Amino acid sequence: MRVLPGLLGLLVAAAAAPAQPTPRELLDAYERQLKALHETAGPAMACVVVSRSDQYPKPATPPDYPGRLGGFDAGAFGKAGKAQTALARRLDLTDPRDIPDHESAAGVVIDPAGLVLTNQHTVEGATKVYVHLPGGKGSYADVYAADGRSDLAVLKLLTPPAGLKAVKLADVRLLPAAAATVSPGKLIAVMAFQPATGFAPDRPGAVVPAVTNVLFPAWNPNSSDTPQSVYRYGPLLEFEARSAPAVSGAAVLNLDGELVGLTSTTAAVAGGDGGKAYALPADANFRRILGVLARGEEVEYGFLGIVIGRGAVNGVEISQVAPRSPAERVLEPGDTIVRINGQPTRNYPDLLYQVGSTLAGNKATMRVRDREGRERTVELTVAKYKHDSPSVAANRPAPVFGLRVDWGSVLAQNAGTAVPPGVVVRETAPDSPAAAKFKDLGDNTRWLVTHVNGAPTPTPAAFYQAARNQASVRLTVVDAADRGGRSTTVVLP
Repeated sequence: MRVLPGLLGLLVAAAAAPAQPTPRELLDAYERQLKALHETAGPAMACVVVSRSDQYPKPATPPDYPGRLGGFDAGAFGKAGKAQTALARRLDLTDPRDIPDHESAAGVVIDPAGLVLTNQHTVEGATKVYVHLPGGKGSYADVYAADGRSDLAVLKLLTPPAGLKAVKLADVRLLPAAAATVSPGKLIAVMAFQPATGFAPDRPGAVVPAVTNVLFPAWNPNSSDTPQSVYRYGPLLEFEARSAPAVSGAAVLNLDGELVGLTSTTAAVAGGDGGKAYALPADANFRRILGVLARGEEVEYGFLGIVIGRGAVNGVEISQVAPRSPAERVLEPGDTIVRINGQPTRNYPDLLYQVGSTLAGNKATMRVRDREGRERTVELTVAKYKHDSPSVAANRPAPVFGLRVDWGSVLAQNAGTAVPPGVVVRETAPDSPAAAKFKDLGDNTRWLVTHVNGAPTPTPAAFYQAARNQASVRLTVVDAADRGGRSTTVVLP
């Protein structure tokens, strides 16, 4: 008789268990999720139309920075005659029917005040940019900030429409695998606001592939090459090209409509397989760089001051530490860096990605293994890494009597020797007090300012804090090429 209570218990439990959804109910739930995704993220999608024509009227005064492109009044331009009217028609980017006649890419609104994210390569060399938005809205835009190394650019709409909605950024973690939020098999939505030939764009469209791989660059330990593009040292999300728009700047979203990446056709060239599409993942490093660009500032990549070795396993071995570099106080030749800011550092691309994206002036926490296999945790403040990729920044520090400075570490990289703590003379405005004084000294590419009015200036921030709003400044200047360390004094104005 003991069997009967057990059977009754099973029957009661079965009756209380929730009914399993039918296949149709699962499909209906999936459909509702996709509709919600369109409603959430769709209004933030953009179509970025680019002209590189040199026939636009020139501004009365030179722009204050290279990305200041301004708008275009086709009606006023076309009043000069029939030929001018025809030219105005070709130069006007506002008509959505003409989008296929120009270069175009996708973009994503990241700030309701009128900031739009796209790829840097899509707007490089642009003379005019117009951003089309859902609902027939749009605006000409300036390139507010751009960074060729990360291939990201932020546009600023000249006349942002009311009610603009921004995409939400997801928490994207790629490593370690156990904590990853984006990994192979994850469903994503690739959404873009693209025109069809002969039709005006009405609303963005999306496809729902899955992530097929998360790619991390390999590295030849016998190579002395330093990658200058994120496509050679940073991770990429891979998915099927057949189910994705062939356009740069499209939003890669999770099913909640949050941004997890940005597509790039340039990455496909570097990645190889034509059957695959690629996206820059919106991980913590991506978001940190995006924050700088959204402020209209230059991205200043982090610099350690080490030379890597060849024999490390599961880490990056240090063969040399540059004197007076950020690494000098806490790292030694023979150390192996195994983690940076909690992320594994398996090879040189990992090191370049993690240190670079820490950004100059910020602290990096490292897990280091010495020659005896003992591990320790160290912390240091990184300096600025010099690279030659194009950059645009609307917001730059105001010059001091015509003088702008940069991190001394950019000079140390060129010289390959120890450089005293200080800031390098980056530029002097024409006809300014600084231009006259440094012309008397000679070539200004090697001059370091070590003190302002007696206060040390190891970073640009320290220099501007000491020099700004002063009636005059007394600069202690040294020639970085002078091993004797002799200084001279420059008084401005």
